[in-house]
Amino acid sequence: MDPVQKLWMFHQWVGDQLDRAELAKNQAYLLASFDHPEEVKKLMGDGDVHISTDEEFEESSRMVREANLRSLNEMNNERRGRRKRRLTIQ
Repeated sequence: MDPVQKLWMFHQWVGDQLDRAELAKNQAYLLASFDHPEEVKKLMGDGDVHISTDEEFEESSRMVREANLRSLNEMNNERRGRRKRRLTIQ
């Protein structure tokens, strides 16, 4: 068997094992949530929760707006450089 193919198959196998472990963990959380919902919430945590102030939100919104305007201006500049020529039929 080709060593590269064997390595690829090993990585696929490891990924399958991780998926199975994640599935088993989620099923355990599901079953436990019927008897002890508060404990399951503690185990799972709050997830990716980020609390920001209004100033931080405004700053990030301004940065996104500026990036979008920059990319729009670059696209418009590229379009201006290319003109279509009329075809004349003689």
